Amino acid sequence: MRTSEWIIVSYLAYLAVLAWTLPLPARRRRVVTLVGIADIACVWGLSLPRPAFGAVARDWLPALQILIGYWLSGAFFLRPMPRVEAWLASWDQWVFDQLGAGQLALRGPRLLLEYLELAYLTVYLLVPLGFGVAYWFAPRLDVDRYWTIVLLAELACYGMLPWVQTRPPRALRLHAAIEDRRVAIHRLNGLVLKLGSIQVNTFPSGHAAGAFATALAVAEFVPAALVPFLVLAASITVGSVIGRYHYAADSLIGGIVAVLAWAAVR
Repeated sequence: MRTSEWIIVSYLAYLAVLAWTLPLPARRRRVVTLVGIADIACVWGLSLPRPAFGAVARDWLPALQILIGYWLSGAFFLRPMPRVEAWLASWDQWVFDQLGAGQLALRGPRLLLEYLELAYLTVYLLVPLGFGVAYWFAPRLDVDRYWTIVLLAELACYGMLPWVQTRPPRALRLHAAIEDRRVAIHRLNGLVLKLGSIQVNTFPSGHAAGAFATALAVAEFVPAALVPFLVLAASITVGSVIGRYHYAADSLIGGIVAVLAWAAVR
C-alpha cells in the first residue's frame, strides 16, 4: 500500500482503539468500529491490482477519506471543556479587541465580509480542486506524496478531537458581531454547517490545516498554483475566524500543522 493509505488505515485503527478505551456510548463505539473495519477493507481492496478505472478511483479516494475521518471524529465528543474554551476565547479577545478583527466584523465593508464567507464556503471543494489541478496539469504527479501531505495535516487535527473537546465560538456567541450584519453567505454557511458538520470544534482547525496543506501540496507539482491557493487558504482561515466558525488559535495552529506536515514529507 501507499504511504498515504497507511496513514488512513492507521488513523482508522487509532479511532477504533479509542472507541473501546474511552467511555463512549455503545452505539457510537459500534459505528466507529464497523465503519473503520469496512473502510480499511476498502482501502486495502483498492490497493490490489485492478483495471484502469480502479486506479483512478484509488487516486481520488483520499478526498472522501478526509470526510469520513472528520465525521468519525465527531463520535468522540462527550462534553465541552470550559477551561480550554476560556483559553481559546482569551486569544480571541486579543485578536478582536487589539488587532481590529472586531471592527472588521462590526463595520467592515459588506462586500469584504461576503468574500471571506464565500472563501470559507469553498473549503469543502478545495481539497478535490487542488488534487484536480495537480492531476491534470502535473505530468509527473506523485499521487502518494500529494495525499501524504494533505492527509497528515487533516487527520492530525481530527485525531485531537477525542482529547480536546470544545464548542465553536458561534455556538457560544463570542464576538458574534457578524451575526447582526446582513451577510447572505454567512447565513448559507450556517445552513451548510447545520446539515453537514459534526457541530463541534476541531482544535487545531482542520479547515486551516487542509487549506494550507493543499496549497503546499499543489505547489510541489504546479508551482504557478502556489500564490492563488495560498491566497485562498489565507482567506479561508480569516473567514473562519471572522465568521466565528473557529477560534483564532485553532486556525493559527492548523496552519502550523500544515507546514509541519509538508516539511515532514519533504
